[in-house]
Amino acid sequence: MNTKCSKCIAFAAAVLSAAYFSGCHKVEETTVTESLAPPTAMTTSEAVPAMATVSETEPETETEAETTETEPASRVIVPKLEWTSLDWNKEFMEDTIFVGDSVCRALYVYNDLLTTKQVAATGGGAARNIYDYTFKMEDNEFTLREAAEHYKPNVFFLWMGINDINMTEKDVYANNLKAIAEDMLSISPESKVVILSMSPTADYHEWNANERIREYNAAAKEMCEAIEGEEIYYLDIQDILSDEEGYLLPECDSGDGMHLSQMAYTRLLSYITVAMDEAAPAETQQTETASEDISAETSSEQPAE
Repeated sequence: MNTKCSKCIAFAAAVLSAAYFSGCHKVEETTVTESLAPPTAMTTSEAVPAMATVSETEPETETEAETTETEPASRVIVPKLEWTSLDWNKEFMEDTIFVGDSVCRALYVYNDLLTTKQVAATGGGAARNIYDYTFKMEDNEFTLREAAEHYKPNVFFLWMGINDINMTEKDVYANNLKAIAEDMLSISPESKVVILSMSPTADYHEWNANERIREYNAAAKEMCEAIEGEEIYYLDIQDILSDEEGYLLPECDSGDGMHLSQMAYTRLLSYITVAMDEAAPAETQQTETASEDISAETSSEQPAE
């Protein structure tokens, strides 16, 4: 019995020992697994996409802010002040050059308006051929590019088209104006270029129909509106020279239904003064009489019945 008990006791001890060491191994494996779990919990792999997301969204916010801050200015000039006076700023006009055809040329033909220093225009001038001519400006004979280089004015006013509308398509006309404007800015980078609409014609004038003039003006305006980053603008002057039906006012007609009277040029220069925000404060404050200036002057130009 003693021998058998000893064997039983030895066998039981062996089983308990095996179970003990087997249990310790499992605990050790569990401990290692749990200790490795934190580094392999994809903390890094999740963090990288999160960082990437932040770096992608931040520039979008900056881009939106930049877009908001740099909205392009309107290329169509709209007067900030009401046009109520026929006074015009001669000091401002001193540093300008009007470029164009016979309608433009008359700016220095009439007394008390501009001088040859301020006008580079000729009878056959057009957007398609303006570089073919030279201009008598003060004591000089200049091409347009030479005049731009010599004077470098504050503003170039491009005012032409009556010799284009029956010779070229409206898109060609607009593109020619753009090319001239860009050329002037390449010579005189500190300048601005303002493209003036063609003036209207009288109801009896047949050669240059008002409908066609309006189409070409619209093409020039649309071209200006598409420009970005260049000092090129559009100013519509038709309304200040036309009646309710869009025809040239009788007092603005020189006699042929297309060329303009001195009153028309006075209206033009005074309107440009206001549109370019160059009206003198003292003049704009004369509200008692200023509003009557235009109607009074217009009435005095009406032909006697």
